[in-house]
Amino acid sequence: MSILFKTISTFGVLLAISSSIHAESLYSINMQARLIDSDGDGVIDVRDRCSNTKKDAAVDNYGCPDVSAKLLTVQLNILFDSGQAVVKPRFYPELKKLADFLNDNPGTSVVIEGHTDNVGSFELNQELSQKRANAIADVLVDSFRIRQSRVKGIGYGEDRPIDSNDSEQGRENNRRVVAEVFARKEAEQKRWTIYSVDQNSSTAYKSY
Repeated sequence: MSILFKTISTFGVLLAISSSIHAESLYSINMQARLIDSDGDGVIDVRDRCSNTKKDAAVDNYGCPDVSAKLLTVQLNILFDSGQAVVKPRFYPELKKLADFLNDNPGTSVVIEGHTDNVGSFELNQELSQKRANAIADVLVDSFRIRQSRVKGIGYGEDRPIDSNDSEQGRENNRRVVAEVFARKEAEQKRWTIYSVDQNSSTAYKSY
């Protein structure tokens, strides 16, 4: 009788452990599914109202493009050698104008956008546009002492043409670098995300 009781008790313990592991496994799977951030914008899918936001784009609490006030849009007259991302010193005066504006308006930040035509592979154009945007951002920081937190480079590749790529002139128009200057938000923003807060943001962010 005692052997039977021990056998039943042991079976009950094993069953309880199995159920616990199974429940924990289900919980983990469900939790992982709820914490997915498909578009990589830092806002989990269950709270993301704007899907497919470009990675590293500025977004609000709900994963939608940030609505900070845009003060200025400037197309920079900077030319690069084919396939290269080095900013030549002769174009520094062009960037000094932008740096002077940023210095005169300390409550602003700038996003450097790199764009290409559709010649070459999509992946190569994306990579090249990012490198060129970063190169310009680096000049603003390293040569003109604009604080790193106020400057961001984003490469859009061939995604945002402003002209037809069917003509040489159109392709030239699409190969551009644009500086967009924003008034920075001073109010604290609460972001519904499990991920790290933006280290490059001048605003105090908290994760909830």
